[in-house]
Amino acid sequence: MLNDFWLFASAVLLFVGLVATQGILLIVGSLVLIVWILAKFWDRFAFKKVNHGRSLARARAFVGDTVEYSVTLANNKVVPLIWVDIQDTFPRQLELPGATVRGTGMEVEREHRITTSLLPYQQVTWKYNLRCLARGYHRIGPAKLRSGDIFGFTAAETRFEGVDHILVYPRVIDLKELILPTEHPLGETRGQRPIYEDPTRFFGLRDYHPRDPMKHIDWKATARRSRLQTKVFEPVVALNVLIAMNATTAEFAWQGSNRRLFERAVTVAASVADHCARAGYEFGLISNGVAVYSGKWLSVPFGSSSHQLGLVLESLAMAGPYSVVSLSDVLQQERSLLPPGATVVVITSVVTRALEAEIHDMQARGYKVLLLYSGDGGPEFRLTGVQVYSLGRVLEVLDADPIVNEAAESDEPVLAR
Repeated sequence: MLNDFWLFASAVLLFVGLVATQGILLIVGSLVLIVWILAKFWDRFAFKKVNHGRSLARARAFVGDTVEYSVTLANNKVVPLIWVDIQDTFPRQLELPGATVRGTGMEVEREHRITTSLLPYQQVTWKYNLRCLARGYHRIGPAKLRSGDIFGFTAAETRFEGVDHILVYPRVIDLKELILPTEHPLGETRGQRPIYEDPTRFFGLRDYHPRDPMKHIDWKATARRSRLQTKVFEPVVALNVLIAMNATTAEFAWQGSNRRLFERAVTVAASVADHCARAGYEFGLISNGVAVYSGKWLSVPFGSSSHQLGLVLESLAMAGPYSVVSLSDVLQQERSLLPPGATVVVITSVVTRALEAEIHDMQARGYKVLLLYSGDGGPEFRLTGVQVYSLGRVLEVLDADPIVNEAAESDEPVLAR
């Protein structure tokens, strides 16, 4: 509307100047028309050959990590940008110290704002140290750019739809000495039904059997006894660990969800997974917690490859603080997939009678069950015959951490849109 007014004013001045033969009116009218044409030209070509980009030093990090982050704006044309305002959508779960990030505390997303000017063929890069405050799959972008001409006649706007993501894993704490016993808490155990024999644990000799591998024959002992002798190794049960995380933090659904206790459970589950990976165990994950990217409960099949820990941590990073079924129901449905003699590590901040019954049922089926209680204090009642570890005191240290508080106090979805 304002542009149309100046065009109309220019036409009036030129018309009056011609009719009244007033040179000053012709000059003013011509200048206004020229400025209007330049403003329209600038409005059309302001963001031509202007490139906006971001760069993350790494796409994966842990809670509390600092990642190098940069924003680049390039003007690859003759026309300068007198001023330009960058408004980049930025999640609350990430922090940019020293940058201008605007948004109220009630918003899931904020705006990272940069105001600058660019000369012809100039490129500017801003570098920051991005701090990861909460786990999740966080999205940065899209970006909106605004600019205007020097006369203030027009304001151009464009949008760069490109986005960048960073996956923030949950915090991992060392369970080896703080929580678990030092001698094979989850590890190998001697058993009557060995799954394999450890060739590093020599036990003795016996007569050769046709099914014995030739590489296990002790030729020196065979020569001494004049009959084939086979080495006998100590039987070892290979441990399979199922990490079962309870996303429910209260006995009844109407009591709601305690985000602080939920984040505790996620941290403990990630820490157990890290412990299993370091020990070389085969492990998997199940939870009644819903994965925000799929709407299904969390499930990572058993594995012992070098990628297994990453798969479990990614799954936990995506976990939302809500559930649609109880953990006891999930255990019942997933029970058929458990290897014989597996160890089940139940992580929960609330113990219900249904969960207790399921734990005892699994024990009766030959599974070893450990319960890591992540709530405040101890379980609601005593679980007979179950090895229970109350982690409240250890986790209180994490509760005092401002980074953990930021994640626990957030009521927003874990997955930033």
